[in-house]
Formats: sequence, structure tokens, C-alpha cells
Amino acid sequence: MDWIGLVGGLVGVASFVLSLLEWRKVNKKIAMLHQSGKAAEILPAWYAQRMMDDEWLFGLVTSDGRMIAITSISAVSDDGQWMDVELAERIQVEGLENRYGTVICAVAPDRASASVQINAIVAAIELQTS
Repeated sequence: MDWIGLVGGLVGVASFVLSLLEWRKVNKKIAMLHQSGKAAEILPAWYAQRMMDDEWLFGLVTSDGRMIAITSISAVSDDGQWMDVELAERIQVEGLENRYGTVICAVAPDRASASVQINAIVAAIELQTS
């Protein structure tokens, strides 16, 4: 009979350890900020406010000289590492390669969502005038 209590105790301890490990894993997950006010705490103010609140044609210049053409930022990770963007369509960026070199855009209208590593961005510009 004592062995039943011992096995029950070991199962209880194992459950506790597994629960603790899962809890730690959940707390490490990155949250995505969808409000420009909160994202402005991580990104430069005009960058977050303008690019999250407006649908426009923007360019993110990467450290290797390419440009990512986007229409908006949809979210920024709370650790400042990643941002989710909506890529511009090919028709929106026609002629930009002559001016800016390689321009990255969506392959199709229904394939416009992307994630960008923030530390790879060296400049953010507007590509469209009103």
C-alpha cells in the first residue's frame, strides 16, 4: 500500500514540474502591439503613428540596401524585434526600382502579409505624395 502513495506523490511532483515549465514557456512568448500609441514606445514616433494609422506607400530601407515597399504596419512585437507589415503590390511600385534599386513587394494581392526584423531597417520613407 505504501508504494501506491509513493507513485501518487511522484506523479504529483512530475505534474508540478511540467506545469511550471509550460508556464515559463508561455511567459516568454512575444506579444504583438496593434495600437500605434504603444508601438511608438518601441519605434520612432512618426514611424509608428503614421505607418500604423494610414494606408499609404512607404519604403523600409534595409541594411543591405534593398527596399521593402509596404502600405502599413499592422503590429510590432513588444520586445522591439519584429513588425508585421502589409506589403505593397507590384503595380504600386512600378518605376521605383529605377530610383531605389531592388524593391521587395507582395507576390500577389492575397499574399501581402509579412514580418520584418526591425534591426535590419536603417531608414523609413514615404514613397507617395498626396
